[in-house]
Amino acid sequence: MSSSPVSRAISRELTWVALSLSVFLLFAWLTGFWVSTLFSYVIFYLIRQVWCLYRFEAWMREVPYATPPQSGFWQELCFSVSHKQRMLEKRADLQNNKSEQFHAASMALPIAIISLTKNHKIEWFNNAAQSLLSIQRSDTGRKLETLVRQPEFIQYLKQEIPEKPLFLEGFMGQSRTYRCEIFDYHHGHRLLMLEDVHELYNLAQIRKDFVANASHELRTPLTVVNGYLEMMIDMTEQVPEFWEKPLGQMHHQSLRMQAIIEDLLTLSRIESDTLMSSSQVIKVDEMLNNIEVDFRYLYDEEYEIFFSIENGLALKGVEEPLKSVFTNLISNAFRYTPKGGRVSVRWYSDASGAHFEVEDTGIGVPNEFLSRLTERFYRVDTARSRENGGTGLGLAIVKHVLDKHESELKIQSQVGKGSIFRCDFQVAKTMVSETS
Repeated sequence: MSSSPVSRAISRELTWVALSLSVFLLFAWLTGFWVSTLFSYVIFYLIRQVWCLYRFEAWMREVPYATPPQSGFWQELCFSVSHKQRMLEKRADLQNNKSEQFHAASMALPIAIISLTKNHKIEWFNNAAQSLLSIQRSDTGRKLETLVRQPEFIQYLKQEIPEKPLFLEGFMGQSRTYRCEIFDYHHGHRLLMLEDVHELYNLAQIRKDFVANASHELRTPLTVVNGYLEMMIDMTEQVPEFWEKPLGQMHHQSLRMQAIIEDLLTLSRIESDTLMSSSQVIKVDEMLNNIEVDFRYLYDEEYEIFFSIENGLALKGVEEPLKSVFTNLISNAFRYTPKGGRVSVRWYSDASGAHFEVEDTGIGVPNEFLSRLTERFYRVDTARSRENGGTGLGLAIVKHVLDKHESELKIQSQVGKGSIFRCDFQVAKTMVSETS
């Protein structure tokens, strides 16, 4: 086992002291001048230490032609310092190499990246940002809003922590769509990313238009088919008995198709940018009182129903979509709760805002499926959902409506015990209305 650098240095110094002291003692024995010889040795040792210290300091300051001390403690100390220096240089080279790789990678990315200070001053940017925004290296240190004069972009930039990305059409005079997003990183610095999503945005728009147009075109012929089926079902004397069951099944499926089409059209209207243009103060307490009457009429004899509504608590939003949210969540609670169960509806406020909550004692949902419940046409139990008449679009509508109202849906569920669906509305959306 090798000794440590400290023990090696002490050992070297003691060896040097022993050899030099032996020489002086031999001289004292030969001459008989013991006191003067020992005094001379002390002076010699101190002068040597000062001289070694001077050479060490010159070597550390990298004075030209300076060489480190080559004996005793100082030789080992210089060796240790030199070793540490080589290790630090190696580590610095490695860090520089990684930094250069990161810089080269960021420069090669097709996404425009700009690092900003808290005051939106430019720190650095990659080639894609330079090409898109027409900024130069000389613009480093300038505020970004002085270079990009687009109102919606500047408004988004000034937000403290933007929760959602911004989509910019025709950004910087280009006929393209860009996705803009800002992240906080490293002690208050901000990273701005601009990505060209023109093709994906167009595909999404084509999908929306197709769903809306197809649903609209299918609604009229389906209404006609449904009307004739109802007429044939009513003609009990003219229609043979063996046709009663097929006609009933066709009528049931046509109604289900009609419900799906209506939900698809509702989703298309919700996804349009004009939804919030009719925003107003909604007296939610009055709306829920009317909804309570309807659901008690349908289910009062089969379920235990509880409504707790805070009077005077209103929201700023769009009435019909919000009514659809409340109705969908309450309908789902009854649909997936066995008869005799309990459905509780609460509308209340606290310091964080307003909350609409629906709790049931139904079948519940396994935790692994909770994150997918708001996807279109997603069902945990397909056969049961179709049997209960669900379209698979209800929770998707709820999610889109809440997104438009800058609100959030939270779900808690236990299999066999029930579920809680809660809509959280921000304080900014909460209003106080005069009760009638």
